[in-house]
Amino acid sequence: MPYSEEKLENALNDIRARNITQRQASVKYGIPRSTLKYKLKGAHGGKPGGPTVFTQQEEEMFQAYVTTASSYGFPVDTIDLRFIVKAYADRKGIRIRQFRNNMPGKDWIKSFIK
Repeated sequence: MPYSEEKLENALNDIRARNITQRQASVKYGIPRSTLKYKLKGAHGGKPGGPTVFTQQEEEMFQAYVTTASSYGFPVDTIDLRFIVKAYADRKGIRIRQFRNNMPGKDWIKSFIK
């Protein structure tokens, strides 16, 4: 079950203030106890998952392009977005090894949209 950053912070604050135990916080906030332990130790400070293919600014640029094109009456579907990303990488001379022929896959598109 997913939990919000706010719930996680509240749980960590309650544990640090010694209001409740890790086990009680896990039950109360619906967050796995192992997650709470790692967060308290500072073991997992970064974003989950591996490194991203594009920078945050590049992904925001793709998002702005899709939004602008749609506002002008040209909706962008997933295949269009795949070609937009491929054209960008080709123009920049970037070879992305995770993409076949620099064309992002359906999984990348799903994650990007999410």
